[in-house]
Amino acid sequence: MKEHLDKVKFAATKVLTRLVLKALDDACLQIEAQAMHLVGAKLPPIKEESPGVAERFMQNLYNYFDELTTLTVKETEIEPEDYDSLSLVDQDYLEAMIAMEGMVRQLREVEVKGARSFQTRLESMFPNIHIDATNNPLDPEQVGDCFNESIRSLGLKAHYLLTIYREFNKNVFGHYGEAIEEANQVLIGLDVLPNLDITARERALRKARRKEVRAQLEAETNLKKEQKATELSGRSSGQAAALEAVVPAPAATPAPAQQINTEMFSMMQTLINTLAEKQGNSQALPVRSNVPAGDVIEDQQEVQQQQAKLMNMLTDVQFSMIEGGSDDDNDEAPNIDARSIGQSINESLQSETSKGGIGAMDPQCINVINLVTLLYEAIWNDKSLPVVMKELIGRTQISIMKVALTDTTFFENESHAGRALINELALAGISWTASDDSENNPVYDKVKELVERILKEAEIDNEFLQTLVNELHEIKGHQSGTDALVERRILESADFSQNLDDIHAHVSQKVKERVLKGYLDPSIRKLLDTHLHDFLVQLVLKEGLNGASWKPIMSTIDVLLWTVQAEKQIGDRERFEKINPRLLDNLAKALDIGGASKTKITKIMRQLKQVQEYSFHKAQLAVTGSQAAVAGDLASKYSERQRKEPAPLPRNDPYLRQVDKLPVGTWLEFMGISGKPVRCMLASKIDSIDKLFFANDQGEKVVELTRMRLARELKTGSVKIVSAGSLVDRAMESVISNLKNSASNDGDATQDIVTA
Repeated sequence: MKEHLDKVKFAATKVLTRLVLKALDDACLQIEAQAMHLVGAKLPPIKEESPGVAERFMQNLYNYFDELTTLTVKETEIEPEDYDSLSLVDQDYLEAMIAMEGMVRQLREVEVKGARSFQTRLESMFPNIHIDATNNPLDPEQVGDCFNESIRSLGLKAHYLLTIYREFNKNVFGHYGEAIEEANQVLIGLDVLPNLDITARERALRKARRKEVRAQLEAETNLKKEQKATELSGRSSGQAAALEAVVPAPAATPAPAQQINTEMFSMMQTLINTLAEKQGNSQALPVRSNVPAGDVIEDQQEVQQQQAKLMNMLTDVQFSMIEGGSDDDNDEAPNIDARSIGQSINESLQSETSKGGIGAMDPQCINVINLVTLLYEAIWNDKSLPVVMKELIGRTQISIMKVALTDTTFFENESHAGRALINELALAGISWTASDDSENNPVYDKVKELVERILKEAEIDNEFLQTLVNELHEIKGHQSGTDALVERRILESADFSQNLDDIHAHVSQKVKERVLKGYLDPSIRKLLDTHLHDFLVQLVLKEGLNGASWKPIMSTIDVLLWTVQAEKQIGDRERFEKINPRLLDNLAKALDIGGASKTKITKIMRQLKQVQEYSFHKAQLAVTGSQAAVAGDLASKYSERQRKEPAPLPRNDPYLRQVDKLPVGTWLEFMGISGKPVRCMLASKIDSIDKLFFANDQGEKVVELTRMRLARELKTGSVKIVSAGSLVDRAMESVISNLKNSASNDGDATQDIVTA
């Protein structure tokens, strides 16, 4: 398998390296043109250094490929020493440093053709490894990191970096699809899922044939109408012949300009059809098709009629779930799970078919039903959700199935209203454990109400689902004391300056998220609520929401809050002395931009230093029994453990790597001293001080750990990751993985029988 990977590595890297050299050449020309207006300007040696940059880029990309077969880990991933994210310098330099992140985000939004197919093919080569954005060698973020590392040693100034990054975006990311196409072609040549995209082409041909049939039907209908009109008006046969020549024109109507990317749905259909063929007309699938694989219903009117009948049948199943769930208090009430719903659909299909109510179904409809059923099976098996929430989400299955049947972008669009609703329902109960009384929770009551409304709605569309999502946002915002509609109102406003009230509210909410609930010195709270607040408002007015400068500024606030907290751990004094000079410098610049006078800035800095030193003084005092009790069960447990640093793990330890990849918002389950599980969310990560902070669903800080300590806890099993990413994304990945494994295992079993 490594030989196959090496062939892909060499082919894709060759394409990307060529594009990098082109970007450097164009950047050199741009910089030379800019320097013509400056007398005595000294140009950076970009042309001379280009071969070295390209070689380093190539080697960096090789390393990402090699990590799939080795345990090689980059030093920078394990021991980050870069504190530039704290800097508040001029805007041009800040743009240059954050440019790559913006370009990566933009490229991901475009969704390059073939990227999903490459990821699927690559994962099929490594059945024990899940390929995602963190370990896909050709993910835009990995490619961008390779370029950043290769050019860093040149020590270029900000305006030069910005020019180079722009050319990189145009030449490399602008032609990124060439590398993906080359990688896919190599894998196809190596017989790695060569037929993965056939379904997409077949569907396109089927759609084209259906469009032709529909156009012909419309043409014939129009022709008959015109001929009848001609007979009534006494038109000549010549005029009728001329009219007949014009009527077929609708067949040439151009397709819509915006074509939906159906690569994910196509891939899933390919996998499920492959499994169905291997296992004899989908015996292992929840719903069995009543048409042979590959058959196409040519008559568009028949397709529409059968789909309407199918929708009515699904609505009957949906309403029967209301009756089945009306006796929730009854212990004998059956559970609503995906397989039982699939069985109900099968029984209804067989009953309607025997009555002649439903004929041959469009294969795509059967695929959608099966995929949604498998998706809900994966949701039921997701360990992050309590059973009570699984049961509520399970009741939305038929409604989501009806949405997906009419809009297959459900499988493609991560922001689809149906997916957003499932994700929000999951997040509403993510912090609950088996010991929690969720039924006395106001959020649970709202979720139950929304699910009941879904079950009672026969006509489900995206607008209706989005309304439910908004209502759930509002109740959760009410619980946390925030307004969920503030950000939307800002985005919808044409002029930010005319919406200052919402901008002030937005800034207050974002700062509140950073300040984990607990004691905070009044002088620091005042600093956040006045001068830093004014600075952040100006930042939003200048850059908009989540502009390039927002992330480093919030990182600065995180560091500020850490320096003044009362809880201290071993090694914190050294960390503090290392970063505080830069922190004070950054804050002084922010206060100056925010409008504070020099005298005021001096006073604030003096107060801040006093609070910082006092926090270390308090940490040196002996902790009383009452103070330990206030700290909480989980905090008390780790306060004892963290009196000494844990033994360092090897740099290639998988748990250490896992910690470095954890995104903010990941939920983890800790085990308290009493043995009761406690679920916390990763609220913030500060790489510069090597700390991770965890909070409960009320925003209260629960515990703070070093990355080494967390890796140790994960290794021993005292901490486990509950969820990372959205529920639907995890479920989709599980479905794809299971389909691959089922098809592969079935093939292996068949081979064993033949061999025997």
